[in-house]
Amino acid sequence: MRIGIVSTNEIQKALFSELLSPLVGELIMYDISHAESGDLAISNAHILLLDMHDQNVVDCDEVMEALGREEPICLVHDKDLYSMQPRERISWRNRTIEEIKKAIPDLANELDEKKEVADNKNVPDVWIIGASSGGPQALRQFFADLPRMPISIFVAQHMTEVGYGQMLARLKDVAPGWNVQSAETGMKIKPNSVYLVPRDNTIHIAAGAITLQAYSAQSVSFNPCIDAVIRTLHECHPQIGVIIMSGMGMDGSGGIRTIKGKAKMIMAQDAESSGAKSMPDSARNTGAVQFSSNPEGLARKLAQIYGQRTF
Repeated sequence: MRIGIVSTNEIQKALFSELLSPLVGELIMYDISHAESGDLAISNAHILLLDMHDQNVVDCDEVMEALGREEPICLVHDKDLYSMQPRERISWRNRTIEEIKKAIPDLANELDEKKEVADNKNVPDVWIIGASSGGPQALRQFFADLPRMPISIFVAQHMTEVGYGQMLARLKDVAPGWNVQSAETGMKIKPNSVYLVPRDNTIHIAAGAITLQAYSAQSVSFNPCIDAVIRTLHECHPQIGVIIMSGMGMDGSGGIRTIKGKAKMIMAQDAESSGAKSMPDSARNTGAVQFSSNPEGLARKLAQIYGQRTF
């Protein structure tokens, strides 16, 4: 996608670039000299964004002529971005992106995906812990050696419906230095926090907040689905890591196979310390696992990644 900006205001141009370039790519910058020389008439831009807050642009006949042509498509901007608060600038960006999507519908999905990533760029790194049989014991050992860190952890522990409350209470007990919560729609992602994934749901992050998405697992023993949590979180957040802990079956293997080479890091509990080794063994069989150890060793490795020491 090629977006052209017509403005003589360097501050406006810089803000246009800061807000739009992560979504639409590098902008083509035009000033009045380009308009007067006829460059707008032969521009290869898909869309021209005309800065009508700039009086020089308003007074330029060649710019006004561009408004009457079918190509390139012209969008009019008349706000002073510099005087806006950051939240107002994001709102302006979102409105502008919606106008671009209306003008070029074929690019709507691509723009939505890029906007999602841009909105989540300030979200802490996200780590997913998948566990099943033997998971509660492994989690107790893991958090016993894990210091506070500027990351968010989503725990996808297979459990029965009646066991959810017990699992949440257990996590709060074994991770006293962390803010442990049940993941809920609208909840803001914060550092040093642990979120327990509810049954029959997977997780999506938009604008730094959790959205629960219904996802019914095929088997009661594989609920919530670890594969689904890995895939949906990776789609919306560029910085995720995964730890597959003790459990029976293969849940988690499909998810890490999908993100192999794209995750921050993928780890698994070693067979010797696992109460049930088939799940971490299946993860290793994908070739995606980069580090294996007992729960204490996994905690030390995670702390090392962020320059922290374990307890």
